[in-house]
Amino acid sequence: MSLIYSVYILLLATGSILCILQPVSATAAIEYKGPIPRLPEIPFLSNPEFGKSYQFGTQKLTRKRQSKWDTECLWKQEQLFGGLQGSIDSNSNSNKQLGKRGTSNQYGDGSMKRRAVNATVAVNSTGMLCNGRSDICDLRYNQVTYPGTHNSATYELEYDCDESVETCLETKSVCEAQAQSCTAGWETRCTKMSNTCLDRLPNWLHWLCGAFTSACESTEQFCLGWEEICTSSLEMCTLWGSACLQVIPDWALTCLWENQPNHLVSQQLNDGIRFLDLGTCFNNNSEVVMCHGYGAQRAIGDTLDSVLTQIVTFMNENPYEVLTIEFNEYDGDTTQMSAALVEKVIQYFTLPSGEMMLWPRSSLSEAWPTLRTMILANKRIVIFMSGTYWAIPPPVPTWANQKDTWKLDGFDYCSNDTTPAQLNQTYYAWCDQGPPTDGSFIQWQQIDINLAILESQIVDSLKKAEIPELCIEPLAKESNGALLVALADYCYTRWPYWFRVRVNDYWDGEVFTVVNHFNDMNVARVKAGDSITPY
Repeated sequence: MSLIYSVYILLLATGSILCILQPVSATAAIEYKGPIPRLPEIPFLSNPEFGKSYQFGTQKLTRKRQSKWDTECLWKQEQLFGGLQGSIDSNSNSNKQLGKRGTSNQYGDGSMKRRAVNATVAVNSTGMLCNGRSDICDLRYNQVTYPGTHNSATYELEYDCDESVETCLETKSVCEAQAQSCTAGWETRCTKMSNTCLDRLPNWLHWLCGAFTSACESTEQFCLGWEEICTSSLEMCTLWGSACLQVIPDWALTCLWENQPNHLVSQQLNDGIRFLDLGTCFNNNSEVVMCHGYGAQRAIGDTLDSVLTQIVTFMNENPYEVLTIEFNEYDGDTTQMSAALVEKVIQYFTLPSGEMMLWPRSSLSEAWPTLRTMILANKRIVIFMSGTYWAIPPPVPTWANQKDTWKLDGFDYCSNDTTPAQLNQTYYAWCDQGPPTDGSFIQWQQIDINLAILESQIVDSLKKAEIPELCIEPLAKESNGALLVALADYCYTRWPYWFRVRVNDYWDGEVFTVVNHFNDMNVARVKAGDSITPY
C-alpha cells in the first residue's frame, strides 16, 4: 500500500511539473509603421455636432459568460506554487467584503503599513488565463477591451456640508465688494455731474448745483443698505450648516451622486470590472477622499487609502488579472492633488522587493506589452491621469500616463445627452464619421454609457418635493441593456480599437456580454494579422 501511495504521489508531482513546463504560445509580433501619439500641450476636448438621426437598434450580441479558472492544469499550478508566496497581511481576506472606511492602513501604534504585500506567484503555461480568458494572453494591452465603471467609488456618499457652508460664508466678501463698487460708482458720478453743472450754469445758479450734489450723494445710502442686507443674510450659512445633513434626503444622494451604489470597489473587481474611474478631492484640506461633483455641489465618500487597500488586496490574491486605474475627476488644488496621488500610488503599489506593480513606459513610441508579459512581470496595473498629470513635477514617473494622449472619452461628444434616444443618436453619428484619414494618431475609442441630469430638471422636482424622474439608476437600466448591445454591434468595426466599455450600475445590464464579444472579435482580428492599434 505504501509503495502504491508513493507511486501516486510521484505521478501527481510529475503531472504538475509537466503542466508547468508546457510550451508558451506567442502571437508573432506585428510591426507597425504609423503615426506616433503625441502629448498635447494642454488637455484637449472635442465636441462635434451631428445632425443625423438614427433609430434605436435591438440586435443582440452573442452571449458569452466570462471564463473561470476551470482547468485542471491551472489548479495544479496553484496548488504547487501556493505555498511559495509570502504571508498575506491579516487585513487581506478574500471571503470578507471590505466595509466603508473599515480598512485601516495603519498598525495599532499609528505607523503606516508596509506597502504592497507579496502577491501569489503567476505561472506561465499554455492554459494560462489572463483576465479570465486564455485567448487574450498574447494580445497586447491595447488590443484588449476592458469592462469599466463610471465614478467607481461613488457609493455610500455624504453631501459635503462643510464645503457648502464655507462657500456660503465666502460670499461675505462678495457683499463688501459689491457695496464698495456701488459707492465708488455713485461718488464718481455725483462729482462729475456736479462739476458739469457748475460749468454750465451761471454763478448765481450754482446753489442749484449744490442741491443736486446733496441729492446725488445721499443716494449712496442705497449702497450701504445693500451691504447690510446682503451681509445679514449670511446668518443663514450657519443655520444651513447645522441642518444640512437633514435637509439633503437620502434619495438625493443615490439619485444624483452615487453611480455604483452598494457596490464597493472590492466587489466590482471580484465581479469582473477591470477599469476603475476614481474621482478625488480633499476633505478638510488634508485627507484625500472619493468625490463626485465640485465645490458646494460635491458629495464625498470613502478614503483613497481604503480604496487602494481594496485594490492591492485583490491584485495580490489574483495574480492573473490586469487592471487599469484612471484618476479622472478631481476637486481642489491641482498641484496638491497631483502630489498626493503620486505619493499614495507609490505607497500602495510598491512591493517589499522595491519593484512596483505598475507597468512603466520609457517613451510614447514604446510598444505596449502583452497581458502575459505584464502578468509574469507582476506589473499588472496601468495608471492614467487627467489634469493632475500636468502638475506632476519632473521627472514624471514612468508609470504615469496622460489619458487624453491615448484615448478619447465618449463624454467628449455625448456629454449633453440626457435621454437614451439622444445617446443612441450621438453614438451612431460618431461611429458613422469614423477615424481621421490624414495619417494622425487615432485615439482609442471608449463607450461611455452615462446620461447628464440637467439642473433645471432637479430644481423643478425639488420645488414639488418629488424625486426627480431622471436619476442615475433608472437611466442606467434603460441604457445598459439593448441600447448598449446595439451600439456596440454597430460601432465595433467602424473604429480600429475600443479600449473600454464604462457604465453606471454595471450589475444591471450587458456590459460583460459586450466586452466578451469585443474580445472575441479582437482575438480574431489579431489572428488574421490585424494589429488593431499601432502601439
